[in-house]
Amino acid sequence: MLLTIEIPDKLQQVAFAADIKHILRVANIDTKTYIPGMRDGNKADIGIQAENISLKTLAQIVGRIERSGYSIKNTKGSDVSTLNLSLSVLSPQ
Repeated sequence: MLLTIEIPDKLQQVAFAADIKHILRVANIDTKTYIPGMRDGNKADIGIQAENISLKTLAQIVGRIERSGYSIKNTKGSDVSTLNLSLSVLSPQ
């Protein structure tokens, strides 16, 4: 599953990525931070990858996105049998 969130400020992007990594770390899920390439014409600034997350953890991440006032710009994939998450944070175009 790929979630793309648009965050205008670079410092907010880094802080938000750290918040998401914290949620995953508390859930004992290994993460990988990376710089994604072009996806659908948008170059993301920060990416976080995690595998086999639970629906509860996914709900916490989506809740954090919504509480922060952000919205999910794009979603790809929906295989909930083995939830693998890629989160991309990008600047508005």
